[in-house]
Amino acid sequence: MRKLLTIVAGTLISGSVLAGGLVTNNNQSAMFTRLQNRNASTGIDAVYFNPAGLTRLGNGFYVSINNQTIQQTQTVRNNYTFLSGTKPIEYIGKVSAPIYPGVYVAYKTGKIAFSAGFNPIGGGGGAKYSTGLPSIEMKVADLLPTLTAMGLTTNKYSADIFFQGSSVYFGYQANISYAFNDMISAAVGARLVSAKNTYKGHINDIMINPLYAGNPTAALISAPTFFTSIGQPVYAAMTSNTEADAVMKGTGFTPILSVNIAPSEKFDFSLRYEFKTKLNLKTTVNDGKSAGMFIQDSVAIADLPAALSLGVDFKPFNKLTLSGSFNYYFDKKVDYDGQPNVNINQIDKNFIEFGLGAEYGLSEKLRISAGWASTMTGVNSNYQSDMSFSTNTNSLGAGFGYQITDMIDLNVGGQYTFYKEGTKSFNHYWNGAAPAVPVTESYNKKTWLVGIGLDFAFGK
Repeated sequence: MRKLLTIVAGTLISGSVLAGGLVTNNNQSAMFTRLQNRNASTGIDAVYFNPAGLTRLGNGFYVSINNQTIQQTQTVRNNYTFLSGTKPIEYIGKVSAPIYPGVYVAYKTGKIAFSAGFNPIGGGGGAKYSTGLPSIEMKVADLLPTLTAMGLTTNKYSADIFFQGSSVYFGYQANISYAFNDMISAAVGARLVSAKNTYKGHINDIMINPLYAGNPTAALISAPTFFTSIGQPVYAAMTSNTEADAVMKGTGFTPILSVNIAPSEKFDFSLRYEFKTKLNLKTTVNDGKSAGMFIQDSVAIADLPAALSLGVDFKPFNKLTLSGSFNYYFDKKVDYDGQPNVNINQIDKNFIEFGLGAEYGLSEKLRISAGWASTMTGVNSNYQSDMSFSTNTNSLGAGFGYQITDMIDLNVGGQYTFYKEGTKSFNHYWNGAAPAVPVTESYNKKTWLVGIGLDFAFGK
């Protein structure tokens, strides 16, 4: 049970909060929230989406400040026979990211632009499971058949199970963009990724109801006390209170290349390639509370995959802009099990994301927009678990932009993401060997967010 809590903490809150690949966030501006497609951006958020497109700005200095408030509900259902309650048992996790910032600056002069950005490139929220997860509780429930097989009929248990964690991978990006001519521009850049995961959780007060001479009424009694009384110190230790309190940190580096092609004033085509980010997380155990669960100074692999992004913006007339995007994440080249010297095949296909959006100007100051984005995951059943799961999604976003002054532009958007439910069937061995108990789990999420951003232009 101690080892299991460690695995949960290490995988549950890693990964992307919303748009993007398995572990990469792509929802990086309020403008994205309301359009869902920004790969061919030539606005200030091109610092992230299309650095080469910054040469399309007018000369001057630009600043963009964005925040998104994100709420996600994760639902896991499990029908393991010995779990307490009506099957399937439902476990609810709440992920909250009230502050999800995106800050961009750019300076354009002549054919060259310098830019920098800051955003949560991965993670960005905190997960809270008030009743734990089935992979934790199943180990407690295993006490029922274990004790019954020992001749001590046992049909009830209880435990105080809790887990809470947070994860954020901040990205600090810088780019240099250059326009070779009116049609073609390119950019080179890099991102420093600083990752921090924090974990707190416990499995306390495990109770069981073995029927024997010392408990003739089959009342719930303390599991550690019971196992000590019958001379089972190993089980007594396994069922004693378990607490997790640890932090994992690491840094990585991402080279970035970008090209923008504008064959006319009506079209922009973009290409961006981000190289794989090598990222190792080192563990710090706080206050000695997690001995045996987290190992001080141990290292876990948390690489971010290389990604290829394509985009197009088309303006059939001045008031209307149509946008399309395509993102391809090279997940098959990443070790997602997180364990050095272990190779578990979890990816069958690389992750893809694609979508369409449109913006229409109602007046000189007011613009409305809407967009759709879809993802297709490539994970196999080895990846799927209550601790980390990925399913196909469809996201809808809408909102408006308003020019407050010639120098200040406001963007407001909302988004909702629909997830296809995933399922997994597997055999669970409560005593480490046969007989196997068939188990079916289902996985689902619901996510919504609201984004707001202010863009400032000086001297354009």
